Amino acid sequence: MSKHHLSHASQLYFGDAYNAKAFAANERPGAPFNPLTKVSLGSPAVFDADGLVKAATSTEMPNASTKTYTTATAGTTPLDSAIAAPSTVFLNGANRLVWVLDVPRNITTINADAGTTAALTITVTGYDYYGQPMTETITSAATATSIVADGKKAFKYIYSIAITSAADATANTLNMGWGDVLGLPYALPAKSDFLTNGCYFNETLQATAPTVVAAVTTTASATTGDVRGTIDLNSATDGSAVSVWYRTDPASTDTLFGVTQA
Repeated sequence: MSKHHLSHASQLYFGDAYNAKAFAANERPGAPFNPLTKVSLGSPAVFDADGLVKAATSTEMPNASTKTYTTATAGTTPLDSAIAAPSTVFLNGANRLVWVLDVPRNITTINADAGTTAALTITVTGYDYYGQPMTETITSAATATSIVADGKKAFKYIYSIAITSAADATANTLNMGWGDVLGLPYALPAKSDFLTNGCYFNETLQATAPTVVAAVTTTASATTGDVRGTIDLNSATDGSAVSVWYRTDPASTDTLFGVTQA
């Protein structure tokens, strides 16, 4: 396959049509040209509600403290049989022992209790598709019986999960896994840049448009969305190939690959 760089310009125009007012605004004749990019999102596996933490309860949960799980505790409850063994991956300049998700995707939590659940703050630390460090704080409020709180960022690698409670959460039962919200490899400038009738699942055009969230373009934090944006397909992931079309902005590293992770 041969490759060629079309242009270093961040805005392209084509044609010779001239209008004085348009030329004054665009500094070019013709019409603006905004090419679409076809992106493969791989073949995401079925979402797994307890793929990371499986039924953590009793002393596995914090009591007005923080309980942290890392790859060093893989294979022991509540990480027993919940996830595949961690792998050593070269990330951000060093070898890291991490859990590797099949594709960049969001983290899910289900916090349950027979009575009222104690509120939790769950901090997930890991890396994105490009190996950049990232952190997300997911808040699970106190509520009757059960509450679902899902993350908004797309993790590719996970290093640790810290569960914090201001009260006694040992009666809670916490499950954590990964969801159907998929991360994009290039930043989506705006929802209007996504071609909703260009989303394919198992080589079949999705009849119902996905839920699309554009990239965070301001300063990222542990509670903001994904720096490149996400999509949630109408169809549940099942290992089928996913591909989408959207317009990117290659004007700078930040506009194409997202602002700095946090």
